[in-house]
Amino acid sequence: MKKIFVFSLVGAMLLAGTNCARKERKSSGFPDYLKNSNWLINSGELITLNGETTYSLLPKSDTATIYNFHAVSFMADGQFKSYDSWECGNDCFTETYGRYYFTDTNEVKMELDSITRSGTCAMATEIFSPSAMMSFNIVKQGEQLELIRKKR
Repeated sequence: MKKIFVFSLVGAMLLAGTNCARKERKSSGFPDYLKNSNWLINSGELITLNGETTYSLLPKSDTATIYNFHAVSFMADGQFKSYDSWECGNDCFTETYGRYYFTDTNEVKMELDSITRSGTCAMATEIFSPSAMMSFNIVKQGEQLELIRKKR
């Protein structure tokens, strides 16, 4: 009976330790004012590891009819997606995926997990393991935000 209990306990501990491929990030304590927001990248392209030094973001409205754009969405679960959209004639689409968290009131770290390309430029998904780290200062200017890349 003792052997069964010990093996069960050891098995449960091993399962709990290996079951967490990616640990949950603890809250940083800073308000997440990007949560559930969608932005057009007014100046700059997709948010990538070697991308722009400054991204100017404008709130994205679902009612706006815009055909050619770069955008970024920040989800409630701490993930982000940067993507582009093109009208007919350019059928090459790129999306970057990752996670973000605040390290200060106006500072965000973004971990780039993958880049996908679909359409006429379809390629295998590029996966970063470990995730590629980026840090940005956030400057608010009315409704607009600027993400200013911090030097590594």
